[in-house]
Amino acid sequence: MGRKKKYNSNEVIEAITSVFLQYGYEATSLDDLVKATGLLRGSLYSEFGSKRGMFLAVLRNNMKQAKDGEKTTHLMLVAMLELSRRDKEIHALIQDWCQSFSNKELELLLGKKLLSIAKIERY
Repeated sequence: MGRKKKYNSNEVIEAITSVFLQYGYEATSLDDLVKATGLLRGSLYSEFGSKRGMFLAVLRNNMKQAKDGEKTTHLMLVAMLELSRRDKEIHALIQDWCQSFSNKELELLLGKKLLSIAKIERY
């Protein structure tokens, strides 16, 4: 019989989300995730399986919360730029997400977020 969790899964996902938003996927280390969540590596691996599993959980959670939200859009850009070419499951999630918008909506949403991340102001 496994131990009862001593942490709130939603709080852990929020902490992990913040790390991926700050560093992206590739630049995020397991140490970053351990520090942000306050959990041990074993607990993170037990809950999510891998760093990829953590990213998928964060992506799905944010898609469910607000499909056109700031965090979701930012995470989608991370997924597109860093993971979509080599990960079929993530590519499919991106594809489904993109299909939920018109071309114009998608271009505006991604363009605005990309400019914001790059800290490029337009007047």
